[in-house]
Amino acid sequence: MKKEYLLSIDEKGRIVIPKEVREELNITSKVKLIVEDGKIELLPYIKKNYRGLFKASLKSENIDEILKEALEERSKKWLKDI
Repeated sequence: MKKEYLLSIDEKGRIVIPKEVREELNITSKVKLIVEDGKIELLPYIKKNYRGLFKASLKSENIDEILKEALEERSKKWLKDI
């Protein structure tokens, strides 16, 4: 469903995204702005943060083994999510 909003721009060029839109799209701190063919598009920004993505025991001194365990664990999660 298409919705339209009339937004004001302040003297510093800032706009406020309406609360209902921020909540619907789960926008908390950043958006991606795309300018193309005279149009502006705002998209939710998805941070590519890989911290905490893998769980591995750091007791092992073999980094290859740590990475192998982490990749296996993450692969299982990806397959489960498909």
